[in-house]
Amino acid sequence: MAKKIIGWILVIGGVLAIVGGLWQSYQIFTDKIPAPAIFKISEQEQAAVKAQPKSIDEIASQQIQQLLQEQLGKMLPTDTITKLLNLTCWSIFVGILTLAAGKIATIGINLLKI
Repeated sequence: MAKKIIGWILVIGGVLAIVGGLWQSYQIFTDKIPAPAIFKISEQEQAAVKAQPKSIDEIASQQIQQLLQEQLGKMLPTDTITKLLNLTCWSIFVGILTLAAGKIATIGINLLKI
């Protein structure tokens, strides 16, 4: 009798873990809640003023670098990469959770058969 009770607890627990993970994923991917922030962009505050460039090459190099940063910023916003990484990490976590919960439910089913 104890095996049956433990079996049912494991089956119900495994199914609830799978449903809970899928529900959280649905909430995250429909943008109702934010994804867990594993990766963050650190805002770099520059306290010191940059020294003036000494040569024309340095001035041209800085202007080219600034122009490239502006163009890349228009094409790919800065938070896109971190959002993609956070969603990827969440997907991997839910995949592992689903596999583990499925295994737990399988153990519960095996206990119910005995």
